[in-house]
Amino acid sequence: MFLRATKAVFAAAILSAITMSAAHADPLIGVSLPMTGNKALVGQNFKHGVELAVADINASGGVLGKPLEVVFEDDQGDNANGAINAVNKLMQVSRVPLMIGPHYSVTQMATQSTYCNGSVVSVTGATGVPVTNSGCKFVVRTRSDDNVQAHALIEYTQKELKAGEKTGVLYVNDDFGKSGQARLIAQMDTLGLKPATAEGYNPGEKDFSALLAKLNDAGAKLVFLWAPDTDAAMIVRQAKQFGLPIKFAGSVLSEDAFLKLAGRSAEGALSASFFVPTDPSEKVQSFNKKYEERFKMEPDVWSATYYDATILAAKAINEAGVADPKKIREAFAKVTYGGLLADYKCDDAGNCNHQINIVEIKDGKPAVLARN
Repeated sequence: MFLRATKAVFAAAILSAITMSAAHADPLIGVSLPMTGNKALVGQNFKHGVELAVADINASGGVLGKPLEVVFEDDQGDNANGAINAVNKLMQVSRVPLMIGPHYSVTQMATQSTYCNGSVVSVTGATGVPVTNSGCKFVVRTRSDDNVQAHALIEYTQKELKAGEKTGVLYVNDDFGKSGQARLIAQMDTLGLKPATAEGYNPGEKDFSALLAKLNDAGAKLVFLWAPDTDAAMIVRQAKQFGLPIKFAGSVLSEDAFLKLAGRSAEGALSASFFVPTDPSEKVQSFNKKYEERFKMEPDVWSATYYDATILAAKAINEAGVADPKKIREAFAKVTYGGLLADYKCDDAGNCNHQINIVEIKDGKPAVLARN
């Protein structure tokens, strides 16, 4: 009798363990993001955005009828090998049908060969033009590409500032800067414009006086600045110190790191931006409140980007009705979502966001001037 009872208890325990394992067999979403290295702060805000989205999704019923679970893997930011390792873990160990990230264009391109056979769907905020133009059918993008940013900035400045030929370009001599200045000049060409001058500098440079003098001597009253936030801050500060009558426009000139480093010199800078927490819209302000209550800090563009990405991903999985990457990818064509960054609707290439904000620094804070 005792032996039969013991066997029954043991069998019940095994059945319970199997049932629990089946219920939590594999997470539906994996996240490839920087948790260590020089991009760890980006990763922290990225992770916060995902976590807040998961809480909201689960409060609304979860995904496929159960609470959504996610797993995080460290891709070390723009480290190609780190991203390949992270993506392989998500596919082979966690066996997720959908992953959010990698974020950086260089790591997206490095990992696409590992998942573009349909092993997993990648939802990314990477803005590099090749990300959705390389033939990969299993990548979905939630921020508009760099061409959209460049065109929006040039179109706005020409329409509102009448800068004409009195424009210059200043860029860092690396992949980010060189591709950025090439896009800017190409977009200017579509409007029949040419820059007064285009000047490059080497990464790590600290003294921009000679370059700023060249821009000023060429008659540039507006300078498109394609540089990292730390460099951009030094450049606008030095231009202010020299008393140069130059207005700056660029891709990072509304980000928090730039504003802190540039101080009062940032005043009047223009930027093509996806999200600023000062946006007065009810949707953004509601998000800000929830985010600050949970994390005791203000959200940034990474928080908002990956909050939206997680919500959009959950909608696609629910639309597919099954944890199958191919069916989930097909479902993105059917879902729409009014998010923080945009009203999302995905095209055949996987581009779901075709919008950008034009932002100007006013009284030390970014203010939305226009939505393109």
